[in-house]
Parts: sequence; C-alpha cells; structure tokens
Amino acid sequence: MKLRKDKNILQFFAMSLVMILSGVLMIAFFQARQVQMFGAGIILGGLMLTLFGLYNSTKPKDYFMQDERSIRIKEKAGYHAFMITLAIICYLQPINLFWRLNILFKDVAPIIFIVGMYSWIILRWHYNKRSEI
Repeated sequence: MKLRKDKNILQFFAMSLVMILSGVLMIAFFQARQVQMFGAGIILGGLMLTLFGLYNSTKPKDYFMQDERSIRIKEKAGYHAFMITLAIICYLQPINLFWRLNILFKDVAPIIFIVGMYSWIILRWHYNKRSEI
C-alpha cells in the first residue's frame, strides 16, 4: 500500500496529531470532569482524522475529483432544498398568525433544518437517478 506524502496529507496528519496531543494534555493536567471528557472527545476526533487521512493518502489525487454532472446535480438539489426550506418558513408564519399558536422560530428551527437536509438528500438521489438535468 503506497501512501501519498504531499503537503495536504502531511498537514492533515499534523492537525490530527496536534488534536490527540492536546486531548492527552487536557486529560493529564486538568482535574475537572468536563474538561477531561472534552479532552477525550478531542482525542477521538484526532483518531478519526488520522483514519480519514490514511484512507485519503492511499487514493490518487484525482480520485476525489467530481465531474460536471455531479456538481450540477448537487447545485440543483441544494437550490430546490433551500426553496423548500424557505417555503416552509413562509407558510409557517401565516399559520402562526391565523391560529395564534405563538410558535417561535427557535422552537422549530431544528425541525426545519432536518427537513431541509433530508430534502437535499432525497432530491440529490432523485436527480442522480433521473440522469437528465
């Protein structure tokens, strides 16, 4: 297994090693339980970055390049998912005023975000299967 050793991969590995080292230092020198849990999370993130870096370093640089069709599909799906999210927000305001529900945006923002993300995933799948743009 041949690994690439270009600047981007080395920076990726350096960042993951700094994360692991900072997490170990947090666990070693701080007594607060929350700081130690945060340090453990940073160590876990650094280990995941190391694994991702190993995976990416085994592939050629051109392997992750996207063609024009997939870029266009993602753009179109993102545009329509944004319009769906905007429509949900626009329809929610008159419903809120008409029925006097007193719904605040901060209460429904996570639901609207999840709907937007799922609509982007479904639209991307749909446009990919449709094969015409």
